[in-house]
Amino acid sequence: MKDEGWLRYAAMTDIGMRERNEDACFAGRVSGYHLFAIADGLGGHACGDVASRMAVEVLEEVVSEELSAFDPAEALKRAFRRINTAIFAFNRERGLNAGTTLSVAIVGDAGRCWIGTVGDSRTYIITSSSVWHTRDHTYVQSLVDAGMISPAEAFYHPAKNILTRALGLEARVVVDLDERELSPGSVLLLSSDGLHDYVPGDLIQQIVRANDPDTACRKLIDAAREAASTDNITVIVAKPLPGARHP
Repeated sequence: MKDEGWLRYAAMTDIGMRERNEDACFAGRVSGYHLFAIADGLGGHACGDVASRMAVEVLEEVVSEELSAFDPAEALKRAFRRINTAIFAFNRERGLNAGTTLSVAIVGDAGRCWIGTVGDSRTYIITSSSVWHTRDHTYVQSLVDAGMISPAEAFYHPAKNILTRALGLEARVVVDLDERELSPGSVLLLSSDGLHDYVPGDLIQQIVRANDPDTACRKLIDAAREAASTDNITVIVAKPLPGARHP
């Protein structure tokens, strides 16, 4: 667990029931901002673990370069483009189909969050009264959007792991961008689907609000294991420090 600036945060990953961990994450300070990211290499695709590591490595490099010249939203766009290009080129050179999801939050010292997502790894902003998270790029989410099933039905749908968008599989990719506020009393959570495909949102909300970031990470992973998660499980939890004020 780290205290940096006005935030306290922790990151944790667990191999779960898989033979190898294809998740990768980053949590740290870059160019005056907090940068948090989780990538989940695609199971069943060659070198999914390589793709997820490439994603977070290129992300850190590009964001550190671009934040000095561009606003965070533009830096995110450029980072996702570079990541997709790098993994796509890696695939073409080797005849592979490595791919990865990626969800990223750049957090400014005023509490503003710039969030970019491809795939079904998620970024959450959780308060005492609400749970907001990024939109999954999955077949099941498309059914929810079309009104064919409810969000509750989506949680139990057998095809919820089918992605409609990922990094590295095509020459170009569309990135979802969001802007949110991380206010005092709220919690920033990033997770791979090994958590949120198995643990209900109300329990996630309860765990992250009741515990410090390190304890919350451990309890989230425990909850996913208890729910019989069959995937790698990676989580990042960040909270404003008690009594902290934005600079």
